[in-house]
Amino acid sequence: MIFFLLLALAADPPKPPGGKPQGAGGDNAKPKTAQMIIESEEPGDEAPPPVPQGEERKAIGDYIRDNSAEIRDCYARRLQERPTLMGKLVARFDIGPNGKVIGATADGMSDKELILCVVTAVRKWEFEKPQSGGKLRVAYPFKFEPQPAR
Repeated sequence: MIFFLLLALAADPPKPPGGKPQGAGGDNAKPKTAQMIIESEEPGDEAPPPVPQGEERKAIGDYIRDNSAEIRDCYARRLQERPTLMGKLVARFDIGPNGKVIGATADGMSDKELILCVVTAVRKWEFEKPQSGGKLRVAYPFKFEPQPAR
């Protein structure tokens, strides 16, 4: 399930024919407020997919560790420009019924290029089909720290 967040500022209310805006000058005046609209690719308010458990969880962790070279490369490239870049980045994604990653996000570090690179890499992953036949929700932390010079 991919969510898109759209931040929209409320527009001024239309002015009535009398020329004065609605609520002007009284306690009824409403300040402009930000609104958040969440749109989903899937209709309805379905519950989030379950988190993998047991052997399935272990298999997913093994797959991520065995296939994270591209993510290490993302970090190595960013270190060229930001030698002190370090921290924990959490990749969040769903594994679809066919084993392919459905959407991915990452957060925890303020480097947008690193986040984009990690999300791009995660979206390429393909796991075993979930045992439940449905989707699974995964949050996987990556700890990044520069290696000391030898």
